[in-house]
Amino acid sequence: MIVDLTVSNFRSIKDEQTFSLFAEGSRKHLSSNVSFPGDGKVGVLRSAGIYGPNASGKSNLLVAFQALRYIVVGSGDLKDGDAIPCYEPYRLNTKCIGAPISLEVEFFAYKNLRFVYRVLFNEKRIIEESLDYYPSRQKANLFSRKDGDSWEDIYFGNHYKGGRKRYAFFDNNSYLAKAGNSADSPEMIRAIFNFFRKDVFFLYANHEVGMLDWKNDDDLVKSVGDILSKVDSGISGLVFEENDVSSLNLPKNVPENIKKKILESESKKPVFLHKTEDGGMEEFDEDSESSGTNKLFNILPLLIDAFQSGGVLILDELDNSFHPHIAELIIKLFNSPDVNKRGAQLIFSTHNINLMSPELLRRDQIWLTEKNEGRTEFFSLDQFD
Repeated sequence: MIVDLTVSNFRSIKDEQTFSLFAEGSRKHLSSNVSFPGDGKVGVLRSAGIYGPNASGKSNLLVAFQALRYIVVGSGDLKDGDAIPCYEPYRLNTKCIGAPISLEVEFFAYKNLRFVYRVLFNEKRIIEESLDYYPSRQKANLFSRKDGDSWEDIYFGNHYKGGRKRYAFFDNNSYLAKAGNSADSPEMIRAIFNFFRKDVFFLYANHEVGMLDWKNDDDLVKSVGDILSKVDSGISGLVFEENDVSSLNLPKNVPENIKKKILESESKKPVFLHKTEDGGMEEFDEDSESSGTNKLFNILPLLIDAFQSGGVLILDELDNSFHPHIAELIIKLFNSPDVNKRGAQLIFSTHNINLMSPELLRRDQIWLTEKNEGRTEFFSLDQFD
């Protein structure tokens, strides 16, 4: 679970800003919207919505999570001298152009322990990097990398145990990306790497999730069908039927491995079952369903995956193409401890003020963004009387 993210000098975010999912408001109001990971002393929100005018920086805050994920997971693939692609500093101040971006995230991961990861980077190199955690009430350092440190100079704390420590890296590689992707590193480091690699999901406006290769998973198909039947879609069930792909004409220059994947993906088609007036069932294909139903159908496997893994789903424009009651349903699913048993989280942006209902979200779950002379600032509704 994510506790908070602190950002500075990234896109429209110039000054240090902290987006927090720490439950700061009343512990009684909508108490089910709060999870208590670890030792149970820290309350973490299961969901949070970000509101603000167009171009106020809502999406930039979400993209900061994606930049963090790239540093932790993807930067290990960069070759010597490559530019770090997520280096996008604030550009309306000459002092910020070329200055480092700072990202710091507090989160619960491996064995429900609480961690703090901080990274400072510019276009060509990681300047500083550190990972701390709380084995008890006192924070302990696992590793730290200072400006100018090579892979031979990185410092390791006494709690860094259980595997190999030193891995050769270039200036533009994060240590966590290199160590986390190595089989002989400590289990804790690999678990943190995989948390960001597998359990942090992104879905942006107009982006199609696709079939995610789940059509042969009978349990998942049933779960998706059950949810669709409960959201006033008119759907009573879901099945996949064999689809004739023999007539599918693909260009001759398509590589065989790609051609095989395309044919496999088209080999089964979803069929939505609707009850008829006489008690029978009528089959409908995707084209016969509304765009909102199709989007919910596409996103549900991702939601279920997040619930099963305890992952974090970051969703831009939740209300885009969704009927308001479906957007509300998605929030309710994340806020429900009966459905969301492993502490999955939903972080979303939206323009739908109807979702601000005190029956759905707590004040500390609602965040507002605004621009002040080109600089994005964000703050929780709970900061206001």
